[in-house]
Amino acid sequence: MNEAGLDYMLVGSFSSMYYSFPRSTTDADFVIGTPEWDTSALADRLGNAFKFDSQLSFELIGGTVKKEIQIIGTPFRIELFELTDQAFDQSRFARRRKVSLGGMEVWIPTAEDVILQKLIWSRPRDLDDVIGVIAVNHNNLDTAYLQQRADQLGLTESLKDTWAKAIESQD
Repeated sequence: MNEAGLDYMLVGSFSSMYYSFPRSTTDADFVIGTPEWDTSALADRLGNAFKFDSQLSFELIGGTVKKEIQIIGTPFRIELFELTDQAFDQSRFARRRKVSLGGMEVWIPTAEDVILQKLIWSRPRDLDDVIGVIAVNHNNLDTAYLQQRADQLGLTESLKDTWAKAIESQD
């Protein structure tokens, strides 16, 4: 992504694992902020070990457009989501930060935005991820930002409940 000159952020399980605990996953999710980026140029850069699915698809939970890349010979896939014009998506993309992950510089959302996005998705594994991120980082999180955004997104009770579970898990 860096070499292709794309504005992006690594989201999903990899971003939550950066802030908390490792877990197994069969995909890597990226949000691409570069408008009208060249899929074929990225495919050429990646090489023959990767297969682009030529069909656009929609992510069911968020309703966003995505493109998929299969790593040939493995069940692992890469999902590339287009950045939406929704206020929260724009905000978390603007707030993203560059970190070192696996020896490479990668853009990821802030811990607070990982928590909020996972609360939006609200699947059991996402809620486990939220508990992990809060448990590891609760003393360093911007709680005013979290509360304000949770209120705007209708996540106040979910945040309160998962926060309590995260703190309880440390006892």
